[in-house]
Amino acid sequence: MRNRAQGILAYATILATCTAGILHLTWWAAVAGACVLALASISNHPIAYRALGGGEGTLPVLLLSSLANAIMTSVAALIIGRVIGWMWGV
Repeated sequence: MRNRAQGILAYATILATCTAGILHLTWWAAVAGACVLALASISNHPIAYRALGGGEGTLPVLLLSSLANAIMTSVAALIIGRVIGWMWGV
């Protein structure tokens, strides 16, 4: 159930960020989206940490990769929203 709720939260966050792009909101919407996505991703780190063997350099790599993924996803959703808004004439 927890993974399903996290998936729904991530989907809703991406959808909200895309909608913010459609409405021409500022880039702070992408920052907020990235924060929510990063927090949802970080909560799964114990599973990934154990899967990767739990070595000394594993945790910083997991945190940085989650943050980079969240930032790229959120910025892409905002840009796609802006393009959709432009195409619809909003």
